Amino acid sequence: MRNTRTMRLMITAVLAAGMLIGQSAAAQPDARPIPLKVAVSSYLSYAPFFIAEEEGFFVEQGLAVELLRVSSEAALIPALVQGQVDALAAAIMPAYVNVIARGGEMKIVAGRGHYATEGCTYSGIMARRDLVESGALKTAADLAGLRVSTERTTTSYYRFDKLLSTGGLTLEDVRIVDLPVAAELDAFATDALDIATVSEPWLTRLRRGGHAVLFARASDYLPDFQFGYLLYGPSLLTDNPEAGERFLTAYLKATRQLNRDGKSPRHLAILMKHTSLDEATLEEACWPHLDDDGRVRVQSLEQYQEWALERGLIDRIVSTEEMHDPRFLEAANRSLAESGGGP
Repeated sequence: MRNTRTMRLMITAVLAAGMLIGQSAAAQPDARPIPLKVAVSSYLSYAPFFIAEEEGFFVEQGLAVELLRVSSEAALIPALVQGQVDALAAAIMPAYVNVIARGGEMKIVAGRGHYATEGCTYSGIMARRDLVESGALKTAADLAGLRVSTERTTTSYYRFDKLLSTGGLTLEDVRIVDLPVAAELDAFATDALDIATVSEPWLTRLRRGGHAVLFARASDYLPDFQFGYLLYGPSLLTDNPEAGERFLTAYLKATRQLNRDGKSPRHLAILMKHTSLDEATLEEACWPHLDDDGRVRVQSLEQYQEWALERGLIDRIVSTEEMHDPRFLEAANRSLAESGGGP
């Protein structure tokens, strides 16, 4: 009897312990990090992504983020819409306006870089030095007939067209040449190129080469225009919006650290690792202008779409509600405010 009673007590104790363990486990959130795939490029404007990774801000939010390095942002749009990639950082382009217009599940959730009217020049138009110094090139009207290197599928194409319009010209009035940006340095040196639309670090590299000078700042004719955005696909918009909020919280935390500390030794080391730029170039180059709160400058989206529709590059103008989902940004800024605002 004693053994039977003892056995019953032991079984009861084990069952009770099991119930307590089960209740405890149920009360605890899943501690496993959420895996995310995010498409980025190795440019200076992607600095917050690299900082968030190196400083552990993604891990802090319970995320296991894989930064996928891509050379063509447009090529990743189908993967984003299909949920194979969770987020995409890209400059404004006709491709994703058209995808959204046609019903693709993809939205802008945050703004990235813009052409600040104050401070250093991140994007601009470089011209052959002798054209400027000789007085042959003084205003936008003097660009007629010149050889211009610009990428048709990027923001630089829009940027250059807007500059031409200030001189009463259009893209049909210049000679567009297809050159990879790495070849522009030699092209200027051999007088094979007159104009190039570039952003850092190529502004610095071309200036160092001695054969090209800054002719116009992007902010002179597109003041505060926002050229970069962060987009989410269905995996974050619908399937796991909480992970989307966490990701954006980490991103904004890194952005605020970047704006606060600038070209600190820590940031130089991080960008040297992720962009393959040397320290001297990073020190000399202008770093992108980013808003602490990641705001989406709606006027820039409207302005760009009006131009793209006129050029026949998009099917129709997409409304702000169709293109932008503000809930992630609101949640991320609220989370940072509650935690003290940043690192």
